Amino acid sequence: MNTETLEEQLKAFLIAKRDEAGLSQSDVAARSEVFGMGRLLDQRAVSRIEQAPLSSDALKIAAYMTAVGCTPTDYFNELSRLTIQEETDPNMATTQHSGIHEKLAQAHARLEQAQAIIAAAKDTYISSLQLGETFERSHALLNGLQRKPVIGCFGHFDAGKSTLLNTLISESVLPTKYQPATSVINLLMHTSDRPAALVGNVAVFSKGFMPHMIHDAALVEQHLIEQGDGELLRRYGMHQQDNEQAQQAYVAVVFSAADILNQVWLLDTPGQLGDGDDSDTDKALAGVELTDGIVFMSNHTGFLKDSDLGFAANVIRARPPAKGSDSLEHLLFVQSHCHGEIPAADVDGVGLSAFRRVKRQLDNMIFGAWMEERHIDTLPSAEQLASRVQPFWRENDLYRSATLRRVRDMATKLTASYDAIVDQRIAQTMEQMVAALQTAVDQLAFRKEDTIKRVKEVEEQEARFRGEAGELVAKFQALIASCPQRKKQDLESIGDYYRVQASAESIEKLIHDTYTDKKEAQGEVVNYLSQLFTAKLESVLKASGRSISAEVDNLLQRWQTAAPAMAAGTASAPGAKLEMDLSAFNSRAAFVGGMAGLGSLGAMSLYVGTIASNLGAYLMVGKAAGVMASLGMVGSVTSVTSFVAAIGGPITIGIAIAAAIGYMFYRLLGGSWQKSLAGKVADGLRENKLLSRLEQPVDAFWASTEQAMGAGLKELIQQTDAHIDGLKRDAAMAYDPAQLDQSVHTVAAALASMRAGETSRAA
Repeated sequence: MNTETLEEQLKAFLIAKRDEAGLSQSDVAARSEVFGMGRLLDQRAVSRIEQAPLSSDALKIAAYMTAVGCTPTDYFNELSRLTIQEETDPNMATTQHSGIHEKLAQAHARLEQAQAIIAAAKDTYISSLQLGETFERSHALLNGLQRKPVIGCFGHFDAGKSTLLNTLISESVLPTKYQPATSVINLLMHTSDRPAALVGNVAVFSKGFMPHMIHDAALVEQHLIEQGDGELLRRYGMHQQDNEQAQQAYVAVVFSAADILNQVWLLDTPGQLGDGDDSDTDKALAGVELTDGIVFMSNHTGFLKDSDLGFAANVIRARPPAKGSDSLEHLLFVQSHCHGEIPAADVDGVGLSAFRRVKRQLDNMIFGAWMEERHIDTLPSAEQLASRVQPFWRENDLYRSATLRRVRDMATKLTASYDAIVDQRIAQTMEQMVAALQTAVDQLAFRKEDTIKRVKEVEEQEARFRGEAGELVAKFQALIASCPQRKKQDLESIGDYYRVQASAESIEKLIHDTYTDKKEAQGEVVNYLSQLFTAKLESVLKASGRSISAEVDNLLQRWQTAAPAMAAGTASAPGAKLEMDLSAFNSRAAFVGGMAGLGSLGAMSLYVGTIASNLGAYLMVGKAAGVMASLGMVGSVTSVTSFVAAIGGPITIGIAIAAAIGYMFYRLLGGSWQKSLAGKVADGLRENKLLSRLEQPVDAFWASTEQAMGAGLKELIQQTDAHIDGLKRDAAMAYDPAQLDQSVHTVAAALASMRAGETSRAA
């Protein structure tokens, strides 16, 4: 819809509302008082609004709508509806996706309405509060929600991932070979999601690109390597060891008109793992952080055996279910290569047989950790897991149609849960903006106090702060100095666990308890053990990381309370136990901002993830915004707060060790085969120095934590000093009381506008 057509429809809407009210243009002008600001329109202004609504500012539109007996939000809802109608194909889009789009458009409209009231005033006093930046951060947070849920396809090469995705979209877009083919993360989006900056069907991006960034022209330009047609997938996205240029490619976005892409985006990942290609392993497992739903593919022959089980554990453990959803609805295990020569009875029985066989391993490697972290209440049964298995062979109509239906079912459920997440994030953003406007009113009112009184109050606050600052800095330094001791404790915990589990006696018991088949045990026990060690490592570091993060936040809250403030305005962060200060200074933002540019944050990644989800847009300021962006937390619905991101990717020691020593045991002679196998495994673990490999992430974790905390404290001190200097300058400045009254009046009007929009939405 072009601008002229849109304006004609809005003109008709406004005039219809005036006619329904039985009012003339003069009547509307006489009734145009809004937000307690008096009459804002005359007859000529009413006429101009009706002739050119798109050129009218939000304050005048609000006055017009109030005069005809409607709310300002009614106008912006109509504008959103017309825009959405144009941008979305009504024959293709789902109800859920359209609803999300509309909610975001309405939220943007509420912000713009309040923003326009402030902008129209052109008030220098208000400008000094930097409310414009706060509005822009809120818009940015909403923009980050403009993505669809992502279903990722995982598994080793030749499991059929690309074939399945090509089948889902009814196109042969992704390269397929009976050898490792995919060497980048392929993200499939609907053609309606393609931004104006991209004209090709394929766009290749560098590392750091996240799905929601497709809607941000600046981020697209920042990460774009090249765009074109399907030839780019062969040039950048397939294994070409002699192509140095292809090494920088990380994500390839492929645009398709497939129906399912109206609901979700689909992700294809590399599958050449465990044979020395660290780049493939990184991309395949990092893809977990981009997904909401997981399709794990394993061949019918050897379903979930050998390295498949370890790979699945690394992927699934990193993506627990969303809060309030079923523990397994975001998972689907595809039993691939079920060709016509395999009897249907054999195909049907594989899932239950496999999960009965590996149930204990999965509980230890995945579901036990989920329970410990309170993502689930009970361990899933083998029968429940088997119900999430789907046979697939593209040439089998029954298997193909059933697989398509189940992926679509997952898409529908993910879209529904995503809708709830969007509701929560929108409400959080709106409440925070209301709190920021209220604090601005308090700050302006404070400036009305006598200059001498203001200067004295700031000096008294600074004196109290300086009295506490020394103690707080000492506590921070002691906390930083505790990192080596915490590392030592974690190393001892990992070492004790390793020495018990890696002993021949423990391994023999594990083999007795888990396996009945010698060949199966020979092929899987090493991978299973290494996954147990990996899960233990993650558990230990998570617990330690959360402990020190809690101590950091306690000190930052004390710092925030002690730091001088222009006004005492504080508000509770929606949905969180933390208190959020909305004054000109934010201790958390200052501390996190100090970590900008660091390669790894250790435990502070967990801390940033926690406060990002609790405090939302108000941490996204200055250098802190860059830190969050580097962790993928800006506008990402999943927030990428899992421990996978915190330690720079899943640990894949299981695959490496299985490849190195997993096939040494095929011929065992004499005595108990379990005891013989256990002895050889124990020897192999020692020879491959597994304990040393487990200790390396612990060393790196605490070194990064110590460095990040030191940088954060340094920035915190510097920003606090700068903040105090600013308060002193402001306190000494003489303000015009009459102009301050008008400033308060304007911000109060914007605040009333935001609250009116919330009341209208709730109704």
